[in-house]
Amino acid sequence: MKTAIVGVGNCLMKDEGIGVHVARALGCVPLPADVVVIDAGTDPEVAFDLDEFDRIIVVDAACGGEEPGTIYRLTEREALDTRWERQACHDIGFLETLRRIVSKFPDVLVVGIEPKEIGWGLELSPVLHRAVPRVVRIVQQELRRWRCS
Repeated sequence: MKTAIVGVGNCLMKDEGIGVHVARALGCVPLPADVVVIDAGTDPEVAFDLDEFDRIIVVDAACGGEEPGTIYRLTEREALDTRWERQACHDIGFLETLRRIVSKFPDVLVVGIEPKEIGWGLELSPVLHRAVPRVVRIVQQELRRWRCS
């Protein structure tokens, strides 16, 4: 089974770019040959370029109201819950993209990270910078779990 890890976010907006920072970090660790890391940035069309994959992990900022740096593991059903729509860190374009991804693939996981600062800037806040290695480990754990299922 071929898996895509899709890092989403705007690197010009501090913590809003967390998914892209995680995608870049995943590019530096060993991954199985059937796993592809995609830096999707803010491209809402990414959902149309995933047809060759069987499983998708989306990594993104998620405004769930918890402490900054909180990591959420959301199944496809949970990710589409209206709670996340009301608290989205993105414009509606990404929510529609997420709906397309979830509707097309049987195995989708969203790893969301609660942001601290969203505003102009290239660097993550210190708390999100420290969260990147934890998110990388979570993604690696999910890949192992999927391999065993």
